[in-house]
Amino acid sequence: MGMTEGGQPNYARLRRIQHIAVIVGALTLGLSLYLMGQFSKPELVPIIIAVAFTGVGFSAVFYFGCLFFEGSLQKYIVDDDSVIKGQTVEMVTTTQASGDDTIDEWVGRYVFARNLFGMSVIPLLLLGGLFLFS
Repeated sequence: MGMTEGGQPNYARLRRIQHIAVIVGALTLGLSLYLMGQFSKPELVPIIIAVAFTGVGFSAVFYFGCLFFEGSLQKYIVDDDSVIKGQTVEMVTTTQASGDDTIDEWVGRYVFARNLFGMSVIPLLLLGGLFLFS
């Protein structure tokens, strides 16, 4: 698995992973909204939580799908860093240019999914801890 013979990522596999991730995200949103009763009586906080679940579902499937089934994108990641700017924390990922615009576009999507996963899982873990231990 991974790259094709010419050293290029398998774009068909990447598109398949992306489509599956979008479907999982949409199903997660619909199921979350349904299970929290938001179709009958919408409230703001449960809808925000459902959107957070959607972000986790989409980004986990896309990130781990690319990592396990198309690991060729990982080699373009040079450095990951968390930068504190005032009251905010930013995840900064430094990538290596490949020289191919298509590969760079897929690396950008991969980095977006990594950062989305990291930035959406941590608040959910904190909220879960507050819910369980308060």
